[in-house]
Amino acid sequence: LKSIVPIDFESSKDLLKRAMDTIRPPSGPKAAAGCLLVQIMEDENTATDEVMMNVLEETLDFMDMMDEEAAEAAAQKERSAKGRGVQPGDKVEANYALEGTYYPGVIEEVLDDGKSVVVKYDDDGSTECLTIDNIRSLEAATQTQTSDGPMSDSEALGFENEDEECLFEPYRLKAKLAELKSKSGQEMEAARLFEEAADGAMNDGKMQTASEWSIRAGELQGE
Repeated sequence: LKSIVPIDFESSKDLLKRAMDTIRPPSGPKAAAGCLLVQIMEDENTATDEVMMNVLEETLDFMDMMDEEAAEAAAQKERSAKGRGVQPGDKVEANYALEGTYYPGVIEEVLDDGKSVVVKYDDDGSTECLTIDNIRSLEAATQTQTSDGPMSDSEALGFENEDEECLFEPYRLKAKLAELKSKSGQEMEAARLFEEAADGAMNDGKMQTASEWSIRAGELQGE
């Protein structure tokens, strides 16, 4: 590959590792960086099995976190769509004493039913309990915020964010990791990973691949 594409692979690997090591969310770009790093390491064929296993495990962890973040974002959007997206600390205008005049304040508490809040007014510090249809947000509108909650990257950008596109499906990474675990003598762990990889492949319609990995899992378990 080096003879075809003149790329500084060492610099590329360092950059990808730095992307994976950043503490800032989201996890999607980190998972994508991990997949690309796996591809480069496979093309070079110089990394030790231990190093490759570490990268695969870290990338799979990021993929799990990416799914969790997507589920949380969807749940937040659903809560917001139902009018239950307000949080303590949100800046709002509230219909004081239901008289029709709105004054600025801050939400101090969201009650358990999710339909009422306690607002603390900015001018005198007094508080009032109101239903959410008697408040309106003062949060600044941004290009990445909608009335239903934060935009997805594709909504904000107008196209899919290629930084979060992974080269591999999780089940393929699990199969790669299973092979390495098997080589290192961790047969039960390898069998578990092959079983998970087989399930993922089956869900993706890759029946032959799923069957092969399922057989590998059985062999490792002595079946």
